[in-house]
Amino acid sequence: MKCKLVDVFANRPLSGNGLTVFYDHNIMDDQKMLSLTQEMRQFESIFVSVNESSIRARIFTVEEELDFAGHPIIGLAAHLHDESGSDAVKEWEIELNKTSIIVKTKKTKSYFHASMGQGVPSFIRTLLDDETAQVLQALNLTSKNVSSDYLLEVISTGLPYLIVPIVNGIENTKITTANFEALLATFSAKFVYVFDIINFEGRTWDNAGAVEDVATGSAAGPTAAYLTKYALASFNKPITISQGRFVGRPSQIEAYVEAENDVVSNVWISGDVVKVADINFV
Repeated sequence: MKCKLVDVFANRPLSGNGLTVFYDHNIMDDQKMLSLTQEMRQFESIFVSVNESSIRARIFTVEEELDFAGHPIIGLAAHLHDESGSDAVKEWEIELNKTSIIVKTKKTKSYFHASMGQGVPSFIRTLLDDETAQVLQALNLTSKNVSSDYLLEVISTGLPYLIVPIVNGIENTKITTANFEALLATFSAKFVYVFDIINFEGRTWDNAGAVEDVATGSAAGPTAAYLTKYALASFNKPITISQGRFVGRPSQIEAYVEAENDVVSNVWISGDVVKVADINFV
């Protein structure tokens, strides 16, 4: 079985967020896809089946299947452009479990650039003061790390993230409680994204706090929506989000909140993608 290794949110190999693209998911069962993802030990892997009329993809972490994720979709679209052999700008419609995503790609001399439309953000919930205190404690933070002007919110552009805006202390942030996933569920959130609103830098982990993600496209959309809501960034202008510094893979994600008269019509997440290797499983 052949597959491809690419690096996402990177324009040179062995940087950014690694991704393995597997083919023919329709001939694999769920356990096989989960086992292959665990074997690669990346934050996520993507499994694709391509025919003349559609591109169908499924995404797995080392623990479970996700209905949506950012860097796997961007990486897959760039890989499909590479396989097409075309030098022209391309557009791809990728079918996921519950939705379809449009991704635009263009080729440069040494890498690809991809932009995915994540749609209109959903503002699900704003945390109360006592809930905020619980979350801060669970993340090794205190009230000194946040500003009362910027509230913790659950926002989704495909996956619901609890956005935790901080003004300092990102280097000390970590998940310190064993039941963090259950805590997030009480707020209707799937994951957390801690975001330094001064330096525009983010961090996120699996909910056990064991693995930190390098660059998280599914969190960048909700974060961009948050930044424009609180006037920390402007509509219709690029927003650069940094991530990955603490795992030695500094990456940059470009976000763009498309709006007219302050009404958001789409959130675009973009990044570079570079091919790393062809892999052949025996």
